[in-house]
Amino acid sequence: MAEYGMTDSGKRQSFGDGMAIRDTADGKPRPDLISPFAEERQGHWLLMGAKKYAERNWEKGMPFSRCVASLKRHLMKYQQGKRDEDHLAAIMFNAMALIHYEEMIERGLLPADLNDMPNYEPVVKAALRAVRKSQAKSAKAMDRKKTARKLGRKLMKPGRKSRRG
Repeated sequence: MAEYGMTDSGKRQSFGDGMAIRDTADGKPRPDLISPFAEERQGHWLLMGAKKYAERNWEKGMPFSRCVASLKRHLMKYQQGKRDEDHLAAIMFNAMALIHYEEMIERGLLPADLNDMPNYEPVVKAALRAVRKSQAKSAKAMDRKKTARKLGRKLMKPGRKSRRG
């Protein structure tokens, strides 16, 4: 069985006398706040796409400009009062696809040239953002090492097996 660590903020929340205690949820994503109605409509939109193209076809990637153009067309149709398609679900899909592609490019799982959008930001500003992002990643890595030390374990790199066996 793989050996996993457990992140720890160092903060605790008690649920009352004799009740459970656990790490706080401070700063953690809240997917439980996503509207179940929006999620259902998004799911239906994805179902229709899976039937039309293939399951998970969209995850293979497409140029950002195609998603942006589609998003804007669906927004325009919605603003015009057209209800021939679920234009809001289509807008959500395109925004979701762009977020997914950005994350996959960052992880090296999709080619960076999918982002074919014009870059209007000055080069210096973009370079500063890259430096800040790198510093934030380094800080996260340091936090993981501190947490591992607190737990009395060495931080294992993904894919390595424990000597404990």
